[in-house]
Amino acid sequence: MPNVPTLISTALALTAFWGLLALLRGLRHVAAARGKIVRLVDIHLETLARRRLTLVKTDHYGLVDEAPWQKECRYFIDRVVIPQLSARERGAIAFRREALFDELIAAPVARRAQELEASLAMAKDMSPAEFEHWCSTALHAAGWKARATGTSGDQGADVIAEKDGVTIVLQCKLHRSAIGNKAVQEAFAARKHYGASVAAVVSNASFTRSAEALSRTTGVLLCHYSDLSRLDALLASESPAA
Repeated sequence: MPNVPTLISTALALTAFWGLLALLRGLRHVAAARGKIVRLVDIHLETLARRRLTLVKTDHYGLVDEAPWQKECRYFIDRVVIPQLSARERGAIAFRREALFDELIAAPVARRAQELEASLAMAKDMSPAEFEHWCSTALHAAGWKARATGTSGDQGADVIAEKDGVTIVLQCKLHRSAIGNKAVQEAFAARKHYGASVAAVVSNASFTRSAEALSRTTGVLLCHYSDLSRLDALLASESPAA
C-alpha cells in the first residue's frame, strides 16, 4: 500500500501539472485574442481615428470631453471585436479586458488621430470662411479642380469641385456641436441647383441621428474634413440617391 507522503507528493505534482497546463492554454487564448484585436484595429484604424477626431471636443474652458468617443469605442468593441472572439478567448482576457482594450484599441487610435490632425494643419481659430477655403485646398491636393464660392447667394454650395467628369457640391460646417438636418437639406438643394453628381456636408463635428437618416434618403454624403483626402474612395463606396 503506497505511503501517505507519496500520495500527497503525487497529488501535488498532478495539481501543479494541470495548473501549468491550464495557464499555458490561457496564455494561448490571450495571444489569439490579442492577434484578432490587432487585426481588426488595423482594418478599421482610419475610420476609428477619424471618428475620434470628430467626437473628442475641447470646450471654451479647455476641458476635453471624450464621452462621445468612449461611447463609439465601446460600440466598436461590442459590435465588431467581441463577436470575433471565441468564448475561451473572451474568458481568457476577462481579468484584464479593459487594460487590453486600452492598449490595443484606444492607444493606437489616439496615435493615428494625432498624426492625422498634425498632417491636416488646421488652425484652431479658423473662421467658417477660412474653413471653406481649407476644404477647397484639400480637394486640390487630392486632384480635384475645386473652388470656394465665397458668396451669400451660393444656393447651398460652399465649395464646388470636379474630377474625372464627377461634380460635387460641398456644404462646409465648422461647428462645436453636431450638425443637423438643415445642412443636409441645403447640400441636397445645391446638388439639384448646380446639376452636380454628388452633394456632401463636410465638418469638424459629428452629425445628429436625424441628419444621418436624412443623408441616407437623399444620398448626401456626410464626412469629416479629414475624409477629403480620400474622397474618391468614399464616393466609390457610396450609391447616392438620384
